[in-house]
Amino acid sequence: MPTSDGENKGWARDRILAANPKVVVDVGAGDGTYSRLARADTNARWVAVEAWGPYVTQFGLRELYDEVVLGDIRHLDLDTVAHEPDLVIVGDMLEHLPADEVPVLVRRLQRWARRLLVSVPVLHLEQGAVNGNWLEAHLSEWSFEAMLDVLGPGVTDSVCGDVLAYYLWERP
Repeated sequence: MPTSDGENKGWARDRILAANPKVVVDVGAGDGTYSRLARADTNARWVAVEAWGPYVTQFGLRELYDEVVLGDIRHLDLDTVAHEPDLVIVGDMLEHLPADEVPVLVRRLQRWARRLLVSVPVLHLEQGAVNGNWLEAHLSEWSFEAMLDVLGPGVTDSVCGDVLAYYLWERP
């Protein structure tokens, strides 16, 4: 689904505001959850990266973000999206990738961004294509500890709920 469970969204919002970012990149923006959650209370430039083109119009992403980049983050030249963003949000997106591709993408994002705010479901959520969008299929599952291992050193804060786990990673 192009949205996220409401669990720990207040925690995420607090981390976004505390980071006081100048540039935020929301990877897999979907329906714009994080922009609606925190954008109005920041002075940041918000960039959405969305792989499913119909979401741009369906959810009004051009109104929710300063810029929308249409494409799969795995295949984009990151510096054309934003140069060294302060905060990259990867909210409920990694479960849509094969498990072996997740560490590769995370390392790439860690080299690019000062901070990552990552959330993943921590329970089994069977999901195939949604409304014709094959990118919504869940291709991997993550435990709290497994994602902590993928993120590696630099996780400065985290919270694990019944549905979602959140992690704040900061470049040392």
